[in-house]
Amino acid sequence: MKRSTLFTFLYLALGVCLTAIAFGYPNLPSGLQTSLLINAGASYIACIFNPFLRERTIRFYRRRRNSSVILSSLVIGLTIIGIIWEVLSQNWAMEAFLGAFSQLIIVLGFAENIVIIRQVNSEN
Repeated sequence: MKRSTLFTFLYLALGVCLTAIAFGYPNLPSGLQTSLLINAGASYIACIFNPFLRERTIRFYRRRRNSSVILSSLVIGLTIIGIIWEVLSQNWAMEAFLGAFSQLIIVLGFAENIVIIRQVNSEN
């Protein structure tokens, strides 16, 4: 079996936090609670399939060298801007923070892509 990376544990920690939030606050709107649980499940799945995703990322990078880093950086930036916009537009409400917290899996996934690409570049 492939060895685990730091991102495997980050996906696991994110899933545990999202699950704890979804079950710890019973008064959450059902849509937000469902979103938190779906993102927790996606985080658990990413934790399990992390070695396979790593190999896929390396193969994709070798085919399209420049677009992979640019695309990952662009998605991270747009997601963070969207998170900040959502929190500010809802006047710092708790539901806005929880909705933004559920989008961290996107940032984590693309940050892992950038780290993998840098490791591949340092090996070459």
